[in-house]
Amino acid sequence: MAVFLGLVAGGILLYANIKVKGNQENVEVAEQPPDEPMNVLVLGSDSRENLTDEQRLEFGDTDAVPGRRADTIMLLHLDEQREKAVLVHFPRDLRVLDPNGDAVKINSIYGLGPDEMVKTVSDFAGMPIHHYLEVDFNGFNQIADSVGGVEVYFERAVKDQDSGLDQPRGCVTIEGEQALAFVRARKIDDDFGRIQRQQLFMKLMVDKISTPGVVLRPDRVISLVNVFSQAVRYDAELSLGDIKTIGLRLRKFNSGNLDMRVVPSAGARINGISFVVANEKQTEALFGALATRQPLPDYGRTGVSAIDPGDVRVSLLNGTEVDKLAFNEGEKLKAGGFQVVETGNTVPHPVTTVYYYEGFQDQGRLLANTYRSELKEIPDTIVATGQVAVVLGEDFAAANPVTPASPGATPSPGASPAPPAPAPSPPPAEEVKPLVHACDD
Repeated sequence: MAVFLGLVAGGILLYANIKVKGNQENVEVAEQPPDEPMNVLVLGSDSRENLTDEQRLEFGDTDAVPGRRADTIMLLHLDEQREKAVLVHFPRDLRVLDPNGDAVKINSIYGLGPDEMVKTVSDFAGMPIHHYLEVDFNGFNQIADSVGGVEVYFERAVKDQDSGLDQPRGCVTIEGEQALAFVRARKIDDDFGRIQRQQLFMKLMVDKISTPGVVLRPDRVISLVNVFSQAVRYDAELSLGDIKTIGLRLRKFNSGNLDMRVVPSAGARINGISFVVANEKQTEALFGALATRQPLPDYGRTGVSAIDPGDVRVSLLNGTEVDKLAFNEGEKLKAGGFQVVETGNTVPHPVTTVYYYEGFQDQGRLLANTYRSELKEIPDTIVATGQVAVVLGEDFAAANPVTPASPGATPSPGASPAPPAPAPSPPPAEEVKPLVHACDD
């Protein structure tokens, strides 16, 4: 992430022909043919190797946290034929195969070395990787501080012991170690919330770098590029000419020229392990369009579900005394493509609530958006065989009265039964502000 910001700053300074002298890594990358798009793998590492004494106390040293994992994984796609640069985030828990063919989380591949990380991302995306950039904890702090941080708004006070994030409710400036905690924290929401925070941070930083207060002050730009050159590791094939190419494509850059995506995926629990699993159809469509220079589908955008209704196993339960409420609604959900594995009755519910079992929060979120209901992890008082349980409450019964059959009415001999009513189009989810957003949103 900080690497990407440094590239933007580097593009601004190309006219001065400043050469970036970062720390080279011997990484096997593909050769980029002339006039073809450039794909850059950008990594943020959780390695403790280069931390200051103060940071070791905060985040732990190499003895407490040995090895290294990829905290942030992004693929930057630069194509002169597209109006926008495309940045695709890979969830760190994304399920991939390691060199032995075993299913692992993609962030663990980083421990096998940069070559294996490049190969894994290239194989997954079906595209060559032309360059590799990496920044660690300390490098991120340096780059964030050189820009002066950004202002964000917290909808509630947050204190996260694991990441060190500690902020009050309201608009605050985050920089340095709090900026690092902001983009690393996982337990204040989920992996996708974390990615949205990273994307928000990048957008705000890119816009700040692109302001006249930075662009028109050579001292600020030179300082940022110098910090970038010291904080970043990159592949030995990245020449000054390549940096110029990247910079020329980004020299008039702002967040409006950046199309941010995430690998279309959702959480799932497999053999007792919580993974993020890609939606193969949507993923192939997204990366296929990038590779063939076709218009991009909406897959991977914020707010576009990566869950297909046919992949969601739903228990539809009646939390009221209204007869056949769950059965009738189940027919509508089936017509909408969901797998309704059971209908039945449960404990009384004044309001409709969607419950999910561990590992199926994203499936639950799809149905919570459909019913505009609260989403909760399933309690012991609810027994369900599906991945998700939708409990219809008194509010649903009042808005959707069950029409009883007319007394004595019988169908005409030979008449076909009336088909079930088609499922209504799910209402758009109410716009709920995320935990963190820009101060002016």
